[in-house]
Amino acid sequence: MTTTPPTPRPRGRIREALGRGELAEETIFTSTRQAAALNPAVVATHPALAGPITGVDLATGQPVTTDPHALYDQGRITSPNVLILGDISSGKSSLVKTQYCIRQVACGKQVVVLDRKNQQGRGEYEHAATECGITPVRFARTGGTAINLLDPRISTTSETGGDGRVGQDRLLLMVAEHAHEHPLTSRQRYALRTAHRTALERARTAQRVATLHDVITALYDPAHHAIPRPHLHTEDIVTRRTVIEWGLDLALDLERFVTGDLSGLIDQETSTDLDLNAGLIVFDTSALPEDSPALSLVMALVATFLSAVWAHRDGRRLIILEEGYHTARLEKVASVLRSLAKRGRGIGLSFVTVVHHLSDIHEDSDAMSLIREAGIIHLYRQSREDDATQALTQFRLPDTLSSQLATLAQGTHILRIGHEPARIVQHLRTTLEEHITNTDHAMTGKPRHSPPEGPAA
Repeated sequence: MTTTPPTPRPRGRIREALGRGELAEETIFTSTRQAAALNPAVVATHPALAGPITGVDLATGQPVTTDPHALYDQGRITSPNVLILGDISSGKSSLVKTQYCIRQVACGKQVVVLDRKNQQGRGEYEHAATECGITPVRFARTGGTAINLLDPRISTTSETGGDGRVGQDRLLLMVAEHAHEHPLTSRQRYALRTAHRTALERARTAQRVATLHDVITALYDPAHHAIPRPHLHTEDIVTRRTVIEWGLDLALDLERFVTGDLSGLIDQETSTDLDLNAGLIVFDTSALPEDSPALSLVMALVATFLSAVWAHRDGRRLIILEEGYHTARLEKVASVLRSLAKRGRGIGLSFVTVVHHLSDIHEDSDAMSLIREAGIIHLYRQSREDDATQALTQFRLPDTLSSQLATLAQGTHILRIGHEPARIVQHLRTTLEEHITNTDHAMTGKPRHSPPEGPAA
């Protein structure tokens, strides 16, 4: 079948001057919504692409990109941190696993996931890890991975010069206060600081790495130089026995803690099989009890440990906090994570926090401050009116979006980048990504099939 090409109209001088010498073509009919992307004003003002395509702007049909490092390079955000907020089954996890996990790994960045969700005995990111050729690091009370609270790669003391560095002293105080279930007195704080210093000295003499057990031993058996001032000892005001009394309850509480909730998690030397050079590191915490303080403490310790390692390495990386509301359960944990997030720009780090509702987090907590400081906001469906209102108010979005926010389809969300106008975006996935992000097989009873062969659609 052949098609007769359109014939040009006669080109007189008047027609040429009026621009009417074009080909006579069939008229195309469309709608104002469909043709919005043809508007020269829209096309000319479309921001530059920033990393892999996240999805499409439903108002213009144009591609949307949300790479935090690229957006920071372009000056469109001042904070590289990301918040993903939405109801269950609204599409949050699919976005995180694709845009902020496997696509970032494919672009040469390092991604760390704190995987909380339990999928039939394993973490939700196990399939993503398999596709990336790595084995998840599993935290469990027995037989799992350990990260040493006193690992020498973590600075002994926290910095006070404004870089937000978190040291062993701050982590140790956090664990001690939770074990003791009350804020420490000034005397208990002194006993803990002295025991920390003594534990490091004794381990150094024995040519090994100190652990939390060494701190407990030093609380029971402080060094002779543990007395605050020599004259206090000379005048028999403070003796070694006095220092033991100051730290005795603390030692008992910590010992109970490391033989219970934290057994095998943070009280041993850091596991040697932890590959810190892998493009994707998945820390599977799904085996830890939901209400256990160990979950939040492990999250804070992992983030601190990696931050200390990355301080001496170039590169761009992301930490994904799945079920981020856990950080709010222990306020000092949220404080540690906020400090690390503030320091993120200095080590090329972007924090990606995933939560269901703002109402899960106390308004005045450090966890809420971490959320407010995010430069990229992905706001998925909030079906409850009060949750929708709080989200729109918090992120200064127009009230006109309220009805849309309550009824957003799965995979569709409101995107806010820095101070740019909000857009409604449809997240896009390849066929392979759909396979990786499918978590319905347990509900449907259908087995998880092998990933599709050939190029992803």
